Amino acid sequence: MAAAARDDDSMIVRPAMLSLLLAPSSLAMAATLQRAAVVSVLLATATLTAAFFLPAINISRLGRLLRPFLMMSLVAPALWMVLQLVPIPVRGLGHSIWTIASAALNEPLAERFTVDLCATMLSFAQYNVILSTALITAVLTVEKQRAAQVLYGLAGITTLSSGLTIWITFNPSHDSLPSEHTSVITTASIAATIGVLVSTAVAIRAFDQLQRRGPQPRSQAGPTIRLLLAILSLIVSMAAVSIGTDFTTMVAVLLGDGTLLAVVAIRRWFFGPWGTAGVLATIAIVFVASFTIIPINRNADLTIALATQSQTATERMLQDVGPIGSGAGTFNALLPIYREIGTTATPERTTAAATIAIEMGRAFLCGLLVVTLAGACTLFKRSLSRGYDYVYAALGAGTSVALPILAFAEDGVLNFGVSLLIAVLYGLAFGQSLSSQQLLENASARQSTGWRAHLATAHKSWARLALASVGIVLIAQAAWMISQWWYSGDSISTMPATISSGAATDEAWNAALMEPARKEAWTTTQSSAAAQTKSDGAEAFGRPSAMSAFANALHYSPLRGDNWLMLAAISKQQNSAGYNSAALLKMSYYTSPNDLDLIPLRVSVALSTDTVTKEPELRDLVRRDLKVAIARRPAFKSVIIAVYRSASPDSKSLIEGLISEYDPSYLRGP
Repeated sequence: MAAAARDDDSMIVRPAMLSLLLAPSSLAMAATLQRAAVVSVLLATATLTAAFFLPAINISRLGRLLRPFLMMSLVAPALWMVLQLVPIPVRGLGHSIWTIASAALNEPLAERFTVDLCATMLSFAQYNVILSTALITAVLTVEKQRAAQVLYGLAGITTLSSGLTIWITFNPSHDSLPSEHTSVITTASIAATIGVLVSTAVAIRAFDQLQRRGPQPRSQAGPTIRLLLAILSLIVSMAAVSIGTDFTTMVAVLLGDGTLLAVVAIRRWFFGPWGTAGVLATIAIVFVASFTIIPINRNADLTIALATQSQTATERMLQDVGPIGSGAGTFNALLPIYREIGTTATPERTTAAATIAIEMGRAFLCGLLVVTLAGACTLFKRSLSRGYDYVYAALGAGTSVALPILAFAEDGVLNFGVSLLIAVLYGLAFGQSLSSQQLLENASARQSTGWRAHLATAHKSWARLALASVGIVLIAQAAWMISQWWYSGDSISTMPATISSGAATDEAWNAALMEPARKEAWTTTQSSAAAQTKSDGAEAFGRPSAMSAFANALHYSPLRGDNWLMLAAISKQQNSAGYNSAALLKMSYYTSPNDLDLIPLRVSVALSTDTVTKEPELRDLVRRDLKVAIARRPAFKSVIIAVYRSASPDSKSLIEGLISEYDPSYLRGP
């Protein structure tokens, strides 16, 4: 009977473990709605499997681990995102972009705190995936053998990531942009930082196993091999951190590793209240002293004071941040408004702390820091009270020390793949933070009669219900993402606004669009828009026409300047009476004022109508575009000449007058 029960348990656990390992491996694909939906389905399968089929003792242990404060901390970010998403019944409380977009589209739009509904929904979906990953890890790793397997798996994944970081650093891809290469290195180095902590934990565990004398000589072979592999993994991870990051990240790694070693020192040599106090005082002194040698920009906002790159746009955003934030995942939507002109090819990479403050508000950032500090203290205390398997809780405490420093120095902490690794690590740390004996003592302490007995019974079942609820939410969000992909496709939300306006030739547009990615996007968008515009039954199959597709996208993401420009161009081509092309064009200027790649189409649309000659504001905007094109983008000359030749007499006179202010010979051709 016992063997059969173990077989049934393994048949349930193995698919959940497989899903848990496949989820981080899918992080590279989670860039589109379809692939993000695949990850959600994968984690939903594991969550529902754990909720309905795992033994009651495992679920009961999870319920005893999840204290009320921890549950509130896990649910609070999701509730905060929901608050950003829901329509606000009182006019004027939401972000002003919704009122402006409603006037431009001639349609009523509900006000919200978030400025990009799709970005916040995607962030909400990703958080649910991360939360389910942590819960699955916790419920599976209450068993010692599975906990060790997950720890070794984390060590292998982070070592592989560190090796790839070293390879990419010395063999950069010639097809990638410098900013993309730097972003990949930074994200991989954060994973390597976690790898240093995990490798140290594996080495400590193997060393402890060697200290325990086994019944046979062969029992020493396994720990010795694991110790050697852990040292090798530690060397690789430290090398990746050293070559791919700055001094601040190195300090974070050393402090996190120092926390792990402090637990070992207290347990071996300084056990007792005075010894523990001495070690903690030493850690505090080292922690404070480390900030005296870290280069800090004292004139900048605290969230970007440790950043080594220019944060001009971020500083402007931080000055305008609201109490509840602009919406989770909306940093990139706000960036075109605040960044300097001509910085599209090298987008600004801010710190994770600044991103959280902008998207979720400063109050949320402060609360997150408090929760992280409380988690570090809890795990540190539990690592001292545990017996042999103390290293898991110590690993979580060391991670809680390193992550806040990394969040104030780099942006890779919020990467989806890194977040999954962190979720697995924290699930492992909390799953093994209390021993089976401690869990049994807590359970026996709750046993009573009357209404206390009913509360204890409810406490055993609510954890299973919570897991099932998370699984249902994952299924629902996967269905939403698939429906959004089917209705509008990824192209509407990610494709640059570069289509032919009819005023310039294909050769001129291809000359202006220098980047290969934009050339491909232009060709795809042009053919798609033409096919959908000519098809009378495009909406009969549930897929919108080109105009409806971009209008629908702006209902959810009103800060997309490229979509406003696309809608203005299509509206002008079709002479649509439902939209004011001039108002749509102004919205493109307001939401993407410094995007140089939009200049050719904006100038073409503006000068192909007589509105620009009648509105001083629009004329000033066109003058600015022409000035920037003449000064910064010589490749746009053929486009502007083509627009000039096909323009009306009034528009030609306007172009001549505007360009003559900067270069009278510009229109004479090459």
